[in-house]
Amino acid sequence: MKLFIFSLFILSFAFSLQAQRGIIKNLPGFDERRQYHFGFYVGTNLMGGKLKLNDAVYTNDTIYSVNLQPKTGFNLGVIVDLHLGDFFDLRSLFPTLSFGQRDFHYRVKTDGQSIFTDLRSVESTYLSAPFEFKYKSTRYGNFRAYLLGGAEIAYDLVSNKDVMELENSIIRLKKWNYGYSFGFGFEFFLEYFKLAPQFKWTKGLNDLLIPDDTPFTGIIDHLRSNMVVISLTFEG
Repeated sequence: MKLFIFSLFILSFAFSLQAQRGIIKNLPGFDERRQYHFGFYVGTNLMGGKLKLNDAVYTNDTIYSVNLQPKTGFNLGVIVDLHLGDFFDLRSLFPTLSFGQRDFHYRVKTDGQSIFTDLRSVESTYLSAPFEFKYKSTRYGNFRAYLLGGAEIAYDLVSNKDVMELENSIIRLKKWNYGYSFGFGFEFFLEYFKLAPQFKWTKGLNDLLIPDDTPFTGIIDHLRSNMVVISLTFEG
């Protein structure tokens, strides 16, 4: 993933330098003439998490390990962009919807001493309210790069927090999640709108796991959200 993102960075930058020579400047005064801009974004995500196991994993005679694997999902949201000057913007991305899934892979020993993988999946649909500061470079022709950072709070619309399962076959996660984000992107000023490929990482701060009286949650100390989002933003 890191190599893929770095390659896109180099290709985008090289393309922009080559394309800007002698080109007509699109959307002149885009930031200066209007203090607010509106848009939307669509993207794909990897909704994972950071697990920390406790000492019970060493004494548990049924479960040997657990590995959390993210699944590919998608994001969509509305952008409200407030220009604070030549180099800074404040952005609200509310509402944003993030659809994704986390797979918990447990290594479990049966009574016959054989070991198999027990897969337990948790789907999430987050309604979130991200707020971000964006630092923009000087515009070069129809191209500009930027960095961003901010915070967000999210509510899982399909959380299984209140679900009671007799056989304890599910992993329950809390409805609320909050954290911080950082990333970068590249703005291309086209004839009628501004297009920006963007790369962002979101790190959760609170523990999502609801501990149950089962071996599957008893070995986990905490679980924090970790999501990577690659998106395209459109502003007019």
